[in-house]
Amino acid sequence: MLAGVGFIILVTEILPAGLLPQIADGLDVSASLAGQGVVTFAIGCIVAAIPLTRAAATWDRRSLLLAVLAISATANLGTAVAPEIVTHLITRFAAGLAAGAMWAMFPGYVRGFTPPERLGSTLSVAFLGVTLAFALGVPMGTLLGEHVGWRAVFAIITGMTVVIGIIATFLAPRVPGITPGADARIPAEQTLGAAVRTPAVLLVLLAVVLIVVGQSLGYTYLAPILEFGAVTLTASLVFGLFGVASILGTVGSGRFADRHLTGTLMVSLLAGAVGLAGIGLGAWPGALPEHVGTPLVVVSVMLWGYSFGGYSMLFQVVVARAGGAAADAAQSVMVTVWNISIAGGGMVGGVLLAGVGPVYLLPIAAVLMAASLLPVVRVLAGIRAEDAARRAESADAVH
Repeated sequence: MLAGVGFIILVTEILPAGLLPQIADGLDVSASLAGQGVVTFAIGCIVAAIPLTRAAATWDRRSLLLAVLAISATANLGTAVAPEIVTHLITRFAAGLAAGAMWAMFPGYVRGFTPPERLGSTLSVAFLGVTLAFALGVPMGTLLGEHVGWRAVFAIITGMTVVIGIIATFLAPRVPGITPGADARIPAEQTLGAAVRTPAVLLVLLAVVLIVVGQSLGYTYLAPILEFGAVTLTASLVFGLFGVASILGTVGSGRFADRHLTGTLMVSLLAGAVGLAGIGLGAWPGALPEHVGTPLVVVSVMLWGYSFGGYSMLFQVVVARAGGAAADAAQSVMVTVWNISIAGGGMVGGVLLAGVGPVYLLPIAAVLMAASLLPVVRVLAGIRAEDAARRAESADAVH
């Protein structure tokens, strides 16, 4: 059920990219103006993550989940019937609000009904819907759009959201929100301030900026990078390989995260750095013969996709451990930083693309991914030390 929620919310976010020409024609605007719907969605995510998480901190998590689904369904229905661009942009902003609130509460909701020793594997199942959205949601939505039109696609998404909401009403477990203190305030150790004053959380946020900016540099501009390098593979095939590998990354990383969090995350990030560097080398004009460059790009895209599927889920575990009692607040900050980094990476990539050309984007992304290992190693060392202390206390209690 939660995988279905993740699928719906992410498809709502990324589907317009595949329908952009149709949306522009339908609203009688330029593609660049229609593309601002993606921007307003991201702004909604950024605006919602922290304020809405704080406002709904004491809500039962199932009630919050149902409210978010209701807002998302209403926003998508509004998109389907929007008569002109202003209404369209408003509905995309509303959908972004729902998504921002969802991503901020999603991992905490899973933590609420999952034993700590199984958090990684449970999150991998929940986040499988996210990777499926990348692998299948956009291609299927684009194909549907070509046959039934973009408005019908958003109407279908609305119907799917309603179905997921009905299922959640009966099957989603209740998880209480934060219990306020005697003065009706959230306890100090669980507040946003407590989260951002935690050194481990700040290190996680630094790593997120480095990784997501690099990811955005590569993923957003992959098509012109491949075209510039005269790579014989089509962009659709490369994106498809990325999506399939990301599913494997989510499932594989979730399987090992509970017992080997450090090793699993390190492998994921190293795979991403190597994959980005490999694609950059394979797509560098004249660097390699075609019979070497093309297989290198295929293998490297699979490594990159595996990395994305893994770290997207693993960072939910890491920020929860780093945040401690303020885990939900830390999660909301990470969602905000993540979305700002996506936008920042897109803008930086656009500047670099216009200035120095596409050939340098993937090497820069690889360096950023590799640099993220430094703060991640420090955070993971702290988590291992906490686990060792907890095991020692348990051993002392037994004796």
